[in-house]
Amino acid sequence: MWKSIRPVIGIFGGTGSDSFERSPLKFLESPTREDVLNGFRLILGRDLSDENAINEHMRLGSFDQLRRVLLGSEEFKGRYRAMFPEEYPHPSLSMRRDTLVFIHLQKTGGSSLRTMLEKQFPPDRRCPIRDDKLHLLTAAELGHYDFYSGHFDRSCLCVIPRNTIKTLTLLREPRARLISLYRFLRSHPTRDEFASDPVIRLANELRAERFFATREARTHYAISNHYLTALGGSYAWFGRSPAKEELSAALEEAKRQIHALTAFGITERFAESATYIWRTLNWPSPPGMESLYVTDKLSKQDARFQRVPPVSMTSELAAVIADLVAYDDEIYRFAVSEFERRLSVLSDTREAASP
Repeated sequence: MWKSIRPVIGIFGGTGSDSFERSPLKFLESPTREDVLNGFRLILGRDLSDENAINEHMRLGSFDQLRRVLLGSEEFKGRYRAMFPEEYPHPSLSMRRDTLVFIHLQKTGGSSLRTMLEKQFPPDRRCPIRDDKLHLLTAAELGHYDFYSGHFDRSCLCVIPRNTIKTLTLLREPRARLISLYRFLRSHPTRDEFASDPVIRLANELRAERFFATREARTHYAISNHYLTALGGSYAWFGRSPAKEELSAALEEAKRQIHALTAFGITERFAESATYIWRTLNWPSPPGMESLYVTDKLSKQDARFQRVPPVSMTSELAAVIADLVAYDDEIYRFAVSEFERRLSVLSDTREAASP
């Protein structure tokens, strides 16, 4: 029993066999970079890549203070709601609350839109979960939030305890999205928290034409017909390699889902999309856009990231990714057409309401 505890202490209190013997003094020392990274992994269950945030936590007075800050954070409470039952009433009491879900499709400019949307909600009403794990939270935990934004698929709507849910998404031309995703992956280092990611490693090693020809890329949910998977099926569904008949059915379902969205935008028409979304939600004019997670800016924000040259759409690259965007092409065209229709209806409505 005693021996089984020592490795855990070593992970969060230092390295090597002497970490336990040094632990009383360790709690009085300022936390190191390793302490901060391991603290986020063990207490908050995620990696921390923001260098400014890492340095800020390293400036805390002691290792013990770092632990107290993480344990007392809203993020910790958000991830472990079951430990604070007095703060979360039965979800039946919040079934009628206004709720907004932003289905963030990868590399569509969604991070920028999310920061604009979340300003409409109090911080404690914004769900901190950003990946496809909402189904792992309890109904009481989910019932606490009014704004959800993350790399979810449309199945997430089934687990949120609300009578009515407003839904948004943002779509980008599929080939441009794939090139952006490749450059984003290639900008990442192949060490630290990214060391075990095979897609990042391959993007660093291979030019785009060869990267998209690999099995790892062609079977990745964010690469192969991402819109079809997120809107017409689910990420779990994609993992079992659906048959062609299922893919065709998913295509029609994705179109139905787009038609059912409260509002959505087109990345290439971001400003126009934001205005349309805000009007549809009956909000005042949208705030200014802050571009986030832009590949060409990452190296300035974190020295570990590298600058990546532009990628041209060659005939070879177009041929390699043709099947990776085949369904998404049709979904995108449908979305653009539906977007135009909605703008026309909104314009006609505003003209009819004018004196």
